[in-house]
Amino acid sequence: MKKVTLSFKNNAKLHIGEELYDYISSDKLYSMIINALSYIISVDELNGIVNLINEKVRISSAFLGLKVTKNNISNNIEFLPKPYILIKEKEISKEIEEENLINRKKYKNILWISSNSFGNMSKNYDLQEDLINYSFKNGFIIDGKYYVENEEVDEDVQKVLEDYSPIKKDMIQRNIIDRYTKESLNTYYDTFSMFSNKETDCIRIEPYLYFFLDDKEEILKDNYIQALQFISIGGKRSLGAGVVEKIGISNYKLDIYDNEKIYINFSMIYPNKKDLSKISKYSLENRNGFIFSKRSTNIKKPTLRMIKEGSIFNGKAEGEIYSLKVDGVNHDIHVYGKAFLSPFGGEK
Repeated sequence: MKKVTLSFKNNAKLHIGEELYDYISSDKLYSMIINALSYIISVDELNGIVNLINEKVRISSAFLGLKVTKNNISNNIEFLPKPYILIKEKEISKEIEEENLINRKKYKNILWISSNSFGNMSKNYDLQEDLINYSFKNGFIIDGKYYVENEEVDEDVQKVLEDYSPIKKDMIQRNIIDRYTKESLNTYYDTFSMFSNKETDCIRIEPYLYFFLDDKEEILKDNYIQALQFISIGGKRSLGAGVVEKIGISNYKLDIYDNEKIYINFSMIYPNKKDLSKISKYSLENRNGFIFSKRSTNIKKPTLRMIKEGSIFNGKAEGEIYSLKVDGVNHDIHVYGKAFLSPFGGEK
């Protein structure tokens, strides 16, 4: 398996949708990769590679990472989706339980957990009681939704992170101009997610995105992935959004024990009929948007209900790709819904 990191300049903008997105879902990331490929290989090659990707390649969503540099020594904190499993402390006193209830709303708002805490939650998952025996008091929260364990960073770094927002909302006011009279007809705003660095005397925080590729036959060659750097990603590219500064590709292995019973998804999943019996705990999201085929179109994709990252499966789900033909577009349109799963629960 490979890990791909996408680095951005400070205050770089990214437009994924009208909402403030702090990650790129796998279905959108798939479309970005295919679009990048369309610029560097022939149509015939592209059709063949797309078929191979659809059949053999698994792509996760792209999640947030933070490069933390202190006194010129760098460490990374990378986030994963919080599992849709009950997380609570077992065998605790009444006082601690009441304290947890007071903080319940704060803990509930956590959407992303560090990869280190993900591993510890996996080890502390009780399959019989179907809960994670874990306390959020052992860590701190960044921007209300990113959780990091105390032991992962020094105390002075923690203080900087607790007062930090890695991705902010930015807006640009625009006008619709009458092409004949040059009169301003209407004012509207384009919204962006903006990557924000933070720097003190000896500490620097830099956000980035990363995703996983399960591609045993190396169908998506490294130079194919690097094409993302040259075409920009997401929408509003004419306004300078989506410019990737650097792409890093490395081999990676998830250090999670496979109990062959419980799995968590790192991608948006469009389940097939066989997957339905394996779905345990989940959240659904409507996926739609406009079709992009080397250029923007006013053609909307059909709305699909997909299973969000962090959902739990009792067994290995497969997912599938929803394909359709659209008048005016000379190729099939694919909505990527393959499952990218990680084992969850227990240790050797």
